[in-house]
Amino acid sequence: MSADAPAATESPATEIDVAIIGAGTAGLSARSEVAKVTDSYRVFDPGPHGTSCARVACMPSKALLQSAHDFHRRHDFEALGIVGGAGLRIDSGRVLQETRKLRDVLVDEVLGGMSDWRDTHLVAHAPVFETGAVLRAGDAWFRPRTTIVTTGSRPVVPPGWRERFGARLLTSDDIFELRHLPRRMAVIGLGPVGLELGQALARLGVEVTGFDPAHSIGGLTDPGLLPRLREALSAEMTIVNAEAELVEKVGHAITMQWANDETEGETEVDLLLVAMGRRPNIDGLGLDLAGVTLRKDGRADLPEGRLNPPGARVYFAGDAGLGPGLLHEASDEGRVAGYFAARGEDAVFDRRTPLRMVFCEPQIALVGATWDTLQDRTDEIATGQASFDEAGRTMLQRGQGGAIRIYAEKSSARILGAAIAAPEAEHLAHLLAHAIGQGKDLRDLLRMPAYHPTHEEVLRRAMRAALAECAVDVPELEAIRCEDTPVDCDAVGT
Repeated sequence: MSADAPAATESPATEIDVAIIGAGTAGLSARSEVAKVTDSYRVFDPGPHGTSCARVACMPSKALLQSAHDFHRRHDFEALGIVGGAGLRIDSGRVLQETRKLRDVLVDEVLGGMSDWRDTHLVAHAPVFETGAVLRAGDAWFRPRTTIVTTGSRPVVPPGWRERFGARLLTSDDIFELRHLPRRMAVIGLGPVGLELGQALARLGVEVTGFDPAHSIGGLTDPGLLPRLREALSAEMTIVNAEAELVEKVGHAITMQWANDETEGETEVDLLLVAMGRRPNIDGLGLDLAGVTLRKDGRADLPEGRLNPPGARVYFAGDAGLGPGLLHEASDEGRVAGYFAARGEDAVFDRRTPLRMVFCEPQIALVGATWDTLQDRTDEIATGQASFDEAGRTMLQRGQGGAIRIYAEKSSARILGAAIAAPEAEHLAHLLAHAIGQGKDLRDLLRMPAYHPTHEEVLRRAMRAALAECAVDVPELEAIRCEDTPVDCDAVGT
Protein backbone atom coordinates (compact mmCIF):
# COMPACT_ATOMS: atom_id res chain seq x y z
CA MET A 1 0.00 0.00 0.00
CA SER A 2 1.19 3.51 -0.81
CA ALA A 3 2.17 5.72 2.11
CA ASP A 4 -0.51 8.10 0.90
CA ALA A 5 -3.24 5.46 0.65
CA PRO A 6 -6.02 5.49 3.25
CA ALA A 7 -5.02 3.84 6.54
CA ALA A 8 -7.21 1.21 8.18
CA THR A 9 -8.56 3.78 10.66
CA GLU A 10 -9.59 6.15 7.87
CA SER A 11 -12.66 5.92 5.65
CA PRO A 12 -12.14 3.36 2.88
CA ALA A 13 -12.09 4.37 -0.76
CA THR A 14 -15.55 5.10 -2.13
CA GLU A 15 -16.55 2.59 -4.79
CA ILE A 16 -17.90 4.26 -7.94
CA ASP A 17 -18.70 3.00 -11.42
CA VAL A 18 -17.05 5.79 -13.41
CA ALA A 19 -14.53 8.52 -12.65
CA ILE A 20 -14.37 11.39 -15.14
CA ILE A 21 -11.20 13.46 -14.79
CA GLY A 22 -11.87 16.87 -16.32
CA ALA A 23 -15.02 18.95 -16.84
CA GLY A 24 -14.27 20.40 -20.24
CA THR A 25 -16.07 19.68 -23.50
CA ALA A 26 -15.01 16.02 -23.61
CA GLY A 27 -15.64 15.48 -19.90
CA LEU A 28 -19.10 17.03 -19.93
CA SER A 29 -19.99 15.05 -23.05
CA ALA A 30 -18.81 11.86 -21.33
CA ARG A 31 -20.81 12.66 -18.20
CA SER A 32 -24.02 13.09 -20.21
CA GLU A 33 -23.67 9.52 -21.51
CA VAL A 34 -22.55 8.00 -18.21
CA ALA A 35 -25.50 9.55 -16.38
CA LYS A 36 -27.91 7.72 -18.70
CA VAL A 37 -26.62 4.41 -17.33
CA THR A 38 -25.52 5.00 -13.74
CA ASP A 39 -25.63 7.59 -10.98
CA SER A 40 -22.47 6.14 -9.45
CA TYR A 41 -19.95 8.52 -10.95
CA ARG A 42 -17.83 11.54 -10.02
CA VAL A 43 -16.39 14.35 -12.13
CA PHE A 44 -13.02 15.60 -10.88
CA ASP A 45 -11.91 19.12 -11.79
CA PRO A 46 -10.33 21.82 -9.57
CA GLY A 47 -11.42 24.56 -11.98
CA PRO A 48 -11.73 27.04 -13.45
CA HIS A 49 -14.85 25.51 -14.93
CA GLY A 50 -16.62 26.47 -18.12
CA THR A 51 -14.67 24.55 -20.86
CA SER A 52 -11.61 25.82 -22.70
CA CYS A 53 -13.73 26.54 -25.77
CA ALA A 54 -15.92 29.02 -23.92
CA ARG A 55 -13.18 30.52 -21.71
CA VAL A 56 -10.02 30.83 -23.80
CA ALA A 57 -10.38 29.22 -27.22
CA CYS A 58 -13.08 28.92 -29.89
CA MET A 59 -15.58 31.47 -28.65
CA PRO A 60 -13.57 34.47 -27.36
CA SER A 61 -11.20 34.21 -30.33
CA LYS A 62 -14.14 34.34 -32.74
CA ALA A 63 -15.63 37.27 -30.83
CA LEU A 64 -12.36 39.16 -31.23
CA LEU A 65 -12.20 38.17 -34.90
CA GLN A 66 -15.71 39.48 -35.49
CA SER A 67 -14.75 42.94 -34.25
CA ALA A 68 -11.56 42.81 -36.33
CA HIS A 69 -13.24 41.65 -39.55
CA ASP A 70 -16.07 44.18 -39.22
CA PHE A 71 -13.62 47.03 -38.66
CA HIS A 72 -11.51 45.90 -41.61
CA ARG A 73 -14.60 45.96 -43.80
CA ARG A 74 -14.45 49.77 -43.77
CA HIS A 75 -11.90 49.57 -46.59
CA ASP A 76 -14.68 48.36 -48.92
CA PHE A 77 -17.20 51.05 -48.00
CA GLU A 78 -16.29 53.48 -50.78
CA ALA A 79 -16.89 50.78 -53.42
CA LEU A 80 -20.29 50.18 -51.84
CA GLY A 81 -21.23 53.85 -51.84
CA ILE A 82 -20.94 54.14 -48.07
CA VAL A 83 -19.10 57.29 -47.02
CA GLY A 84 -17.37 58.18 -43.78
CA GLY A 85 -15.56 54.88 -43.25
CA ALA A 86 -12.18 56.59 -43.06
CA GLY A 87 -13.24 58.25 -39.82
CA LEU A 88 -13.93 55.03 -37.95
CA ARG A 89 -11.56 54.13 -35.13
CA ILE A 90 -10.96 51.28 -32.72
CA ASP A 91 -11.31 51.52 -28.95
CA SER A 92 -9.15 48.50 -28.17
CA GLY A 93 -10.08 48.52 -24.50
CA ARG A 94 -13.76 48.40 -25.41
CA VAL A 95 -13.19 45.63 -27.97
CA LEU A 96 -11.48 43.50 -25.34
CA GLN A 97 -14.12 44.34 -22.75
CA GLU A 98 -16.94 43.30 -25.09
CA THR A 99 -15.06 40.11 -25.94
CA ARG A 100 -14.80 39.24 -22.24
CA LYS A 101 -18.44 40.12 -21.68
CA LEU A 102 -19.58 37.68 -24.36
CA ARG A 103 -17.12 35.09 -23.10
CA ASP A 104 -18.54 35.36 -19.58
CA VAL A 105 -22.07 34.86 -20.89
CA LEU A 106 -20.97 31.67 -22.63
CA VAL A 107 -19.11 30.41 -19.56
CA ASP A 108 -22.18 31.07 -17.43
CA GLU A 109 -24.24 29.00 -19.84
CA VAL A 110 -21.85 26.08 -19.41
CA LEU A 111 -21.93 26.43 -15.63
CA GLY A 112 -25.71 26.58 -15.73
CA GLY A 113 -25.75 23.25 -17.54
CA MET A 114 -23.82 21.74 -14.63
CA SER A 115 -26.22 22.97 -11.94
CA ASP A 116 -28.33 19.82 -11.58
CA TRP A 117 -25.37 17.57 -10.72
CA ARG A 118 -22.57 19.89 -9.62
CA ASP A 119 -23.30 19.77 -5.88
CA THR A 120 -23.60 15.99 -5.77
CA HIS A 121 -21.15 14.67 -8.35
CA LEU A 122 -18.37 17.25 -8.81
CA VAL A 123 -15.15 16.84 -6.83
CA ALA A 124 -13.25 20.13 -7.00
CA HIS A 125 -9.78 18.61 -6.72
CA ALA A 126 -7.19 17.35 -9.18
CA PRO A 127 -6.99 13.58 -8.63
CA VAL A 128 -4.00 11.28 -8.87
CA PHE A 129 -3.79 7.52 -9.20
CA GLU A 130 -2.25 5.53 -6.38
CA THR A 131 -1.43 1.87 -5.91
CA GLY A 132 -4.32 -0.39 -6.83
CA ALA A 133 -5.80 2.14 -9.29
CA VAL A 134 -7.26 4.13 -6.39
CA LEU A 135 -7.87 7.82 -7.09
CA ARG A 136 -6.95 10.31 -4.41
CA ALA A 137 -8.63 13.72 -4.64
CA GLY A 138 -7.84 16.03 -1.76
CA ASP A 139 -8.55 14.10 1.44
CA ALA A 140 -10.83 11.57 -0.25
CA TRP A 141 -10.16 8.31 -2.06
CA PHE A 142 -12.22 6.68 -4.79
CA ARG A 143 -12.06 3.28 -6.43
CA PRO A 144 -13.61 3.60 -9.89
CA ARG A 145 -14.55 0.61 -12.02
CA THR A 146 -13.64 2.64 -15.12
CA THR A 147 -11.98 6.02 -15.60
CA ILE A 148 -12.31 8.60 -18.37
CA VAL A 149 -9.37 11.01 -18.73
CA THR A 150 -10.41 14.35 -20.25
CA THR A 151 -7.92 16.65 -18.58
CA GLY A 152 -7.57 19.10 -21.46
CA SER A 153 -4.30 20.79 -22.38
CA ARG A 154 -2.11 23.83 -21.76
CA PRO A 155 -0.12 26.06 -24.13
CA VAL A 156 3.40 25.03 -24.98
CA VAL A 157 5.94 27.66 -23.87
CA PRO A 158 9.69 27.06 -24.34
CA PRO A 159 11.62 26.57 -21.08
CA GLY A 160 12.74 29.79 -19.45
CA TRP A 161 10.61 32.11 -21.57
CA ARG A 162 8.07 32.89 -18.85
CA GLU A 163 10.82 33.71 -16.37
CA ARG A 164 12.62 35.80 -18.95
CA PHE A 165 9.73 37.84 -20.34
CA GLY A 166 7.16 37.76 -17.53
CA ALA A 167 3.93 39.62 -18.26
CA ARG A 168 5.13 40.49 -21.76
CA LEU A 169 4.60 36.86 -22.79
CA LEU A 170 1.01 35.87 -23.56
CA THR A 171 -0.73 32.73 -24.75
CA SER A 172 -4.27 32.17 -25.99
CA ASP A 173 -5.15 31.39 -22.35
CA ASP A 174 -4.52 34.96 -21.19
CA ILE A 175 -4.52 37.32 -24.17
CA PHE A 176 -8.19 38.19 -23.66
CA GLU A 177 -7.36 39.59 -20.22
CA LEU A 178 -5.45 42.50 -21.78
CA ARG A 179 -6.99 45.88 -20.97
CA HIS A 180 -5.59 47.53 -24.10
CA LEU A 181 -3.85 46.26 -27.21
CA PRO A 182 -0.14 47.02 -27.65
CA ARG A 183 1.33 48.92 -30.58
CA ARG A 184 3.55 46.02 -31.69
CA MET A 185 3.27 42.28 -31.13
CA ALA A 186 5.09 39.16 -32.27
CA VAL A 187 3.14 35.94 -32.83
CA ILE A 188 5.32 32.85 -32.42
CA GLY A 189 3.67 30.04 -34.37
CA LEU A 190 1.28 30.46 -37.30
CA GLY A 191 -0.94 27.45 -36.87
CA PRO A 192 -4.71 28.01 -36.66
CA VAL A 193 -4.57 29.80 -33.27
CA GLY A 194 -1.63 32.06 -34.10
CA LEU A 195 -3.00 32.89 -37.52
CA GLU A 196 -6.50 33.78 -36.32
CA LEU A 197 -5.30 35.91 -33.43
CA GLY A 198 -2.47 37.44 -35.46
CA GLN A 199 -4.78 38.66 -38.21
CA ALA A 200 -7.36 39.86 -35.68
CA LEU A 201 -4.70 41.94 -33.90
CA ALA A 202 -3.42 43.33 -37.21
CA ARG A 203 -6.91 44.37 -38.28
CA LEU A 204 -7.38 46.07 -34.91
CA GLY A 205 -4.35 48.26 -35.52
CA VAL A 206 -1.48 46.28 -33.98
CA GLU A 207 1.78 45.97 -35.92
CA VAL A 208 2.04 42.17 -36.07
CA THR A 209 5.07 40.09 -37.02
CA GLY A 210 4.37 36.36 -37.26
CA PHE A 211 7.14 33.75 -37.04
CA ASP A 212 6.99 30.12 -38.10
CA PRO A 213 9.72 28.02 -39.74
CA ALA A 214 7.20 25.47 -41.05
CA HIS A 215 6.36 25.31 -44.74
CA SER A 216 2.65 25.18 -43.93
CA ILE A 217 0.57 28.01 -42.52
CA GLY A 218 -2.69 27.68 -40.66
CA GLY A 219 -2.46 23.93 -41.19
CA LEU A 220 -2.61 24.34 -44.99
CA THR A 221 -0.02 22.27 -46.88
CA ASP A 222 -1.25 22.30 -50.50
CA PRO A 223 1.45 24.02 -52.63
CA GLY A 224 -1.22 25.20 -55.05
CA LEU A 225 -2.81 27.38 -52.38
CA LEU A 226 -0.01 28.32 -49.98
CA PRO A 227 1.54 31.13 -52.08
CA ARG A 228 -1.87 32.77 -52.52
CA LEU A 229 -2.60 32.54 -48.80
CA ARG A 230 0.77 33.98 -47.82
CA GLU A 231 0.33 36.84 -50.28
CA ALA A 232 -3.11 37.72 -48.91
CA LEU A 233 -1.99 37.60 -45.28
CA SER A 234 1.27 39.48 -45.93
CA ALA A 235 -0.74 42.50 -46.99
CA GLU A 236 -1.87 42.87 -43.36
CA MET A 237 0.93 41.44 -41.21
CA THR A 238 4.61 40.62 -41.59
CA ILE A 239 5.15 36.87 -41.99
CA VAL A 240 8.64 35.50 -41.37
CA ASN A 241 9.27 31.93 -42.45
CA ALA A 242 11.95 31.33 -39.83
CA GLU A 243 12.52 30.81 -36.14
CA ALA A 244 12.98 33.95 -34.09
CA GLU A 245 15.75 34.67 -31.64
CA LEU A 246 14.46 36.75 -28.74
CA VAL A 247 16.66 39.41 -27.16
CA GLU A 248 15.63 41.74 -24.33
CA LYS A 249 16.60 45.39 -24.58
CA VAL A 250 16.46 48.44 -22.39
CA GLY A 251 13.04 50.04 -22.21
CA HIS A 252 11.30 46.66 -22.05
CA ALA A 253 11.13 46.25 -25.81
CA ILE A 254 11.84 42.77 -27.09
CA THR A 255 14.07 42.46 -30.13
CA MET A 256 13.22 39.68 -32.58
CA GLN A 257 16.05 38.57 -34.85
CA TRP A 258 15.85 35.98 -37.60
CA ALA A 259 17.81 34.49 -40.45
CA ASN A 260 17.14 31.79 -43.01
CA ASP A 261 18.43 30.88 -46.47
CA GLU A 262 16.53 33.76 -48.08
CA THR A 263 16.47 36.62 -45.63
CA GLU A 264 17.49 37.97 -42.27
CA GLY A 265 16.17 40.82 -40.19
CA GLU A 266 15.33 42.37 -36.87
CA THR A 267 12.31 44.06 -35.34
CA GLU A 268 11.16 45.27 -31.94
CA VAL A 269 7.86 44.36 -30.29
CA ASP A 270 6.10 45.15 -27.04
CA LEU A 271 4.48 41.77 -26.36
CA LEU A 272 4.86 38.15 -27.41
CA LEU A 273 1.95 35.87 -28.25
CA VAL A 274 3.21 32.28 -28.08
CA ALA A 275 1.05 29.93 -30.17
CA MET A 276 3.28 26.88 -30.48
CA GLY A 277 0.66 24.24 -29.81
CA ARG A 278 -0.74 22.68 -26.64
CA ARG A 279 0.38 19.87 -24.34
CA PRO A 280 -2.08 17.40 -22.72
CA ASN A 281 -2.49 17.71 -18.95
CA ILE A 282 -1.90 14.05 -18.18
CA ASP A 283 1.52 14.29 -16.56
CA GLY A 284 1.34 13.79 -12.82
CA LEU A 285 -1.82 11.65 -12.94
CA GLY A 286 0.07 8.47 -12.09
CA LEU A 287 -1.36 6.65 -15.08
CA ASP A 288 1.24 3.89 -14.79
CA LEU A 289 -0.45 2.86 -11.53
CA ALA A 290 -3.70 2.49 -13.49
CA GLY A 291 -2.09 0.05 -15.93
CA VAL A 292 -1.61 2.55 -18.77
CA THR A 293 1.54 2.45 -20.90
CA LEU A 294 2.70 5.86 -22.06
CA ARG A 295 4.60 6.69 -25.23
CA LYS A 296 7.84 8.69 -25.25
CA ASP A 297 5.85 11.89 -25.78
CA GLY A 298 3.89 11.21 -22.56
CA ARG A 299 0.62 10.33 -24.29
CA ALA A 300 -1.27 7.09 -23.85
CA ASP A 301 -0.38 4.35 -26.35
CA LEU A 302 -3.74 3.82 -28.03
CA PRO A 303 -4.48 1.57 -31.03
CA GLU A 304 -6.15 3.16 -34.06
CA GLY A 305 -9.89 3.52 -33.56
CA ARG A 306 -9.71 2.95 -29.81
CA LEU A 307 -10.03 5.34 -26.87
CA ASN A 308 -8.67 2.88 -24.28
CA PRO A 309 -5.52 0.71 -24.20
CA PRO A 310 -6.19 -3.01 -24.61
CA GLY A 311 -6.99 -4.58 -21.26
CA ALA A 312 -7.29 -1.25 -19.44
CA ARG A 313 -10.53 0.41 -18.41
CA VAL A 314 -9.04 3.89 -18.71
CA TYR A 315 -10.41 5.95 -21.61
CA PHE A 316 -8.89 9.07 -23.16
CA ALA A 317 -10.86 11.81 -24.90
CA GLY A 318 -10.36 15.38 -26.08
CA ASP A 319 -6.92 16.93 -25.74
CA ALA A 320 -5.88 14.12 -23.39
CA GLY A 321 -6.18 11.63 -26.25
CA LEU A 322 -4.62 11.28 -29.68
CA GLY A 323 -7.38 12.77 -31.82
CA PRO A 324 -7.46 16.22 -33.43
CA GLY A 325 -7.69 19.09 -30.95
CA LEU A 326 -11.08 20.26 -32.18
CA LEU A 327 -14.30 20.78 -30.25
CA HIS A 328 -16.49 18.55 -32.40
CA GLU A 329 -13.91 15.76 -32.14
CA ALA A 330 -13.63 16.21 -28.36
CA SER A 331 -17.40 16.06 -28.00
CA ASP A 332 -17.56 12.90 -30.14
CA GLU A 333 -14.77 11.23 -28.19
CA GLY A 334 -16.30 12.20 -24.85
CA ARG A 335 -19.68 10.73 -25.73
CA VAL A 336 -18.14 7.54 -27.11
CA ALA A 337 -15.88 7.16 -24.06
CA GLY A 338 -18.82 7.77 -21.72
CA TYR A 339 -20.99 5.25 -23.54
CA PHE A 340 -18.44 2.44 -23.33
CA ALA A 341 -17.02 3.32 -19.91
CA ALA A 342 -20.48 3.13 -18.35
CA ARG A 343 -20.77 -0.39 -19.76
CA GLY A 344 -17.18 -1.46 -19.05
CA GLU A 345 -16.44 -2.19 -22.71
CA ASP A 346 -13.69 -1.27 -25.15
CA ALA A 347 -14.34 2.08 -26.84
CA VAL A 348 -14.11 1.26 -30.54
CA PHE A 349 -15.47 3.73 -33.08
CA ASP A 350 -15.03 5.26 -36.53
CA ARG A 351 -14.28 8.95 -36.80
CA ARG A 352 -16.29 11.30 -38.92
CA THR A 353 -14.82 12.81 -42.08
CA PRO A 354 -11.92 15.06 -41.00
CA LEU A 355 -12.93 18.73 -41.01
CA ARG A 356 -10.73 21.65 -39.99
CA MET A 357 -11.21 25.39 -40.38
CA VAL A 358 -9.37 28.61 -39.68
CA PHE A 359 -11.52 31.74 -39.48
CA CYS A 360 -9.01 34.17 -40.89
CA GLU A 361 -9.71 35.94 -44.20
CA PRO A 362 -9.56 34.24 -46.56
CA GLN A 363 -10.91 31.35 -44.55
CA ILE A 364 -8.99 28.08 -44.60
CA ALA A 365 -10.84 24.77 -44.71
CA LEU A 366 -9.42 21.26 -44.94
CA VAL A 367 -11.81 18.40 -45.63
CA GLY A 368 -11.11 14.69 -45.78
CA ALA A 369 -7.69 13.62 -47.05
CA THR A 370 -5.10 16.40 -47.15
CA TRP A 371 -2.47 17.11 -49.79
CA ASP A 372 0.41 15.72 -47.72
CA THR A 373 -1.40 12.42 -47.06
CA LEU A 374 -2.02 11.89 -50.80
CA GLN A 375 1.48 12.68 -52.09
CA ASP A 376 2.46 9.02 -52.44
CA ARG A 377 -0.58 8.44 -54.68
CA THR A 378 -0.24 11.33 -57.11
CA ASP A 379 -0.65 9.10 -60.18
CA GLU A 380 -4.00 7.92 -58.83
CA ILE A 381 -5.35 11.32 -57.78
CA ALA A 382 -7.24 13.85 -59.90
CA THR A 383 -6.97 17.45 -58.73
CA GLY A 384 -9.43 20.13 -59.74
CA GLN A 385 -8.80 23.80 -59.03
CA ALA A 386 -10.96 26.90 -59.43
CA SER A 387 -10.51 30.56 -58.51
CA PHE A 388 -12.86 32.86 -56.62
CA ASP A 389 -11.10 36.00 -57.79
CA GLU A 390 -13.52 37.00 -60.55
CA ALA A 391 -16.52 35.02 -59.28
CA GLY A 392 -19.80 36.92 -59.30
CA ARG A 393 -20.40 36.53 -55.57
CA THR A 394 -16.90 37.77 -54.73
CA MET A 395 -17.31 40.83 -56.95
CA LEU A 396 -20.73 41.67 -55.52
CA GLN A 397 -19.38 41.44 -51.97
CA ARG A 398 -16.33 43.54 -52.94
CA GLY A 399 -14.37 40.81 -51.22
CA GLN A 400 -11.00 39.24 -51.75
CA GLY A 401 -10.73 36.07 -53.77
CA GLY A 402 -9.08 32.75 -53.19
CA ALA A 403 -9.09 29.26 -54.60
CA ILE A 404 -10.28 25.72 -53.99
CA ARG A 405 -8.57 22.41 -54.81
CA ILE A 406 -10.48 19.14 -54.81
CA TYR A 407 -8.86 15.69 -54.73
CA ALA A 408 -10.63 12.67 -56.23
CA GLU A 409 -9.79 9.10 -57.11
CA LYS A 410 -9.14 8.92 -60.86
CA SER A 411 -10.51 5.40 -61.28
CA SER A 412 -13.89 6.12 -59.65
CA ALA A 413 -14.20 9.93 -59.34
CA ARG A 414 -14.84 9.40 -55.63
CA ILE A 415 -14.14 12.60 -53.68
CA LEU A 416 -11.28 12.12 -51.22
CA GLY A 417 -10.63 15.60 -49.87
CA ALA A 418 -10.32 19.29 -50.51
CA ALA A 419 -8.35 22.35 -49.47
CA ILE A 420 -9.90 25.81 -49.60
CA ALA A 421 -8.49 29.27 -49.02
CA ALA A 422 -11.40 31.47 -49.96
CA PRO A 423 -14.28 33.61 -48.64
CA GLU A 424 -16.91 31.71 -46.62
CA ALA A 425 -15.05 28.44 -47.08
CA GLU A 426 -16.83 27.01 -44.03
CA HIS A 427 -20.03 26.35 -45.99
CA LEU A 428 -18.33 24.64 -48.93
CA ALA A 429 -16.33 22.56 -46.46
CA HIS A 430 -19.44 21.24 -44.74
CA LEU A 431 -20.99 20.34 -48.08
CA LEU A 432 -17.87 18.43 -49.11
CA ALA A 433 -17.56 16.72 -45.73
CA HIS A 434 -21.11 15.37 -46.06
CA ALA A 435 -20.36 14.18 -49.60
CA ILE A 436 -17.14 12.42 -48.59
CA GLY A 437 -18.82 10.83 -45.57
CA GLN A 438 -21.51 9.39 -47.84
CA GLY A 439 -18.97 8.07 -50.36
CA LYS A 440 -20.19 10.36 -53.15
CA ASP A 441 -18.28 10.93 -56.36
CA LEU A 442 -17.87 14.05 -58.46
CA ARG A 443 -20.78 13.12 -60.72
CA ASP A 444 -23.12 12.88 -57.72
CA LEU A 445 -22.33 16.43 -56.63
CA LEU A 446 -22.45 17.84 -60.13
CA ARG A 447 -26.05 16.62 -60.39
CA MET A 448 -26.93 18.97 -57.53
CA PRO A 449 -28.13 22.50 -58.37
CA ALA A 450 -25.87 25.51 -57.90
CA TYR A 451 -27.68 28.79 -57.29
CA HIS A 452 -26.45 32.04 -58.85
CA PRO A 453 -24.59 34.03 -57.66
CA THR A 454 -23.01 31.86 -54.96
CA HIS A 455 -19.59 30.46 -54.13
CA GLU A 456 -20.98 27.00 -54.90
CA GLU A 457 -20.62 27.86 -58.59
CA VAL A 458 -16.86 27.99 -58.09
CA LEU A 459 -17.00 24.64 -56.31
CA ARG A 460 -18.75 23.21 -59.36
CA ARG A 461 -15.95 24.44 -61.65
CA ALA A 462 -13.34 22.75 -59.46
CA MET A 463 -15.33 19.51 -59.57
CA ARG A 464 -15.58 19.68 -63.37
CA ALA A 465 -11.82 20.18 -63.60
CA ALA A 466 -11.17 17.15 -61.39
CA LEU A 467 -13.72 15.04 -63.26
CA ALA A 468 -11.91 15.76 -66.55
CA GLU A 469 -8.92 13.83 -65.13
CA CYS A 470 -10.97 10.82 -64.07
CA ALA A 471 -11.39 7.61 -66.06
CA VAL A 472 -15.16 7.39 -65.71
CA ASP A 473 -18.07 7.75 -68.10
CA VAL A 474 -20.18 10.90 -67.88
CA PRO A 475 -23.52 10.89 -69.73
CA GLU A 476 -23.56 13.70 -72.30
CA LEU A 477 -26.74 15.24 -70.94
CA GLU A 478 -25.31 15.34 -67.41
CA ALA A 479 -22.10 16.88 -68.73
CA ILE A 480 -23.77 19.79 -70.48
CA ARG A 481 -26.12 20.52 -67.56
CA CYS A 482 -23.25 21.30 -65.19
CA GLU A 483 -21.47 23.70 -67.54
CA ASP A 484 -21.45 27.45 -66.87
CA THR A 485 -24.15 29.60 -68.44
CA PRO A 486 -23.45 30.69 -72.07
CA VAL A 487 -23.10 34.28 -70.87
CA ASP A 488 -20.32 34.22 -68.27
CA CYS A 489 -21.96 36.38 -65.64
CA ASP A 490 -18.92 36.14 -63.40
CA ALA A 491 -16.64 37.51 -66.09
CA VAL A 492 -18.76 40.60 -66.71
CA GLY A 493 -19.70 41.12 -63.10
CA THR A 494 -23.49 41.13 -63.58
